Amino acid sequence: MSRYLQDDLKVLETYILKAIQEIAELIAYGETDHTESSNQFGDKQLQLDVLSDEIMFTNLRNSQRVKYALSEEEPVPQDMGGEQFIVTFDPLDGSSIVDVNWAVGTIYAVWPSEDNKLIGYNGHKILTSGIAIYGPRTTVVKYNADNQKVQELTLKKDDKGQLTWQTTKEELKVAPKTKIFAPANLRATSDNKAYNELFEFWKSSKYTLRYTGGLVPDISQILVRGNGVFANASSENAPAKLRFLYEVAPVSFLVEKAGGKSTDGKKSILDTEVVSYVMKGTLCLGSTEEVERYEKIVGHAL
Repeated sequence: MSRYLQDDLKVLETYILKAIQEIAELIAYGETDHTESSNQFGDKQLQLDVLSDEIMFTNLRNSQRVKYALSEEEPVPQDMGGEQFIVTFDPLDGSSIVDVNWAVGTIYAVWPSEDNKLIGYNGHKILTSGIAIYGPRTTVVKYNADNQKVQELTLKKDDKGQLTWQTTKEELKVAPKTKIFAPANLRATSDNKAYNELFEFWKSSKYTLRYTGGLVPDISQILVRGNGVFANASSENAPAKLRFLYEVAPVSFLVEKAGGKSTDGKKSILDTEVVSYVMKGTLCLGSTEEVERYEKIVGHAL
C-alpha cells in the first residue's frame, strides 16, 4: 500500500471511529422497538439498526475517501463521493439481543476501490477490518495496517473529561491451542451428523463453553483472550445465515491477521470469491488446531 493510500486510510478510520462513538451513545440512550420494515435479508429491523446504518453512511460520506459503501441493511453499492475505498459493514450486529441488554457490535471492512465494485474480489483484498463491542466498555479490535498488528482501542475520558480513543492492547495474537468453544447454529446438529460429532467431542473433552449468541462478542473473546474457536456450520434444515461481506470476511481477516485461522470447511474464508452482495456462508475460525479439527470432521463431510 502506498504512503498516500495509508494516509487516506488513517483519515477514513477516524471517521469510522467517530461513527462507532455515535452508535455507542445511540445504543445507550436509544429505543429498541422494531420498525415496520425489514432489510433485504428478510430480517426485522430495529430503529437502532436504521439509525446506526445512517450514522455509518454519513461518516463514510463525510470522510471524502470512500467511493462505495454497502451495509447489511443496504446491500447495494452506495456512491459516497470519494475515490479510494469501498467499505462493507454491519452497523449493529446482534441487534436481536439488544432488548435483553447483551453486548452487541459493529463490523466493518475496508477494500480498495475498483470498477468491479467488489465482484470477483476475495478476502485477501481487504486492507483493514475491525469490530466494535458495545458492552460495559466500548472497545474496538482492529487491524493496524501501519504496524501490521491487531490492536484493541477503548473509548475513555481524557484529563479534560473528553471522550477519546486510547490503545489498550498493543498486539493481540491467537494461540494455536484452546479449550474454549463457541458453537453457533446448534440446531444444525440435528441433521448434520458431522457437526454433531464435533460438538460432542468438544463437550466430552470438557472444553469450556463460551457462547453469547452475538458474533462480535464471541470473536472479541477469541482475540482478547488469545484463544478459542467459533463455529457456525449449517444443514439442510438450518441453512447458513452469516453474511459474507458484512460479517464473515471482515472477522476472518481480523482473526487471520492475529495468527489464527478461518475456514468454510475446505479452504480459508479469505480465498472465497465475491459473487453477490447478499451471499451467505458457514464459518469456523480461531485457534488453528480446532479450526483444523473442524475441517477434518465437518469439512470432510461436505
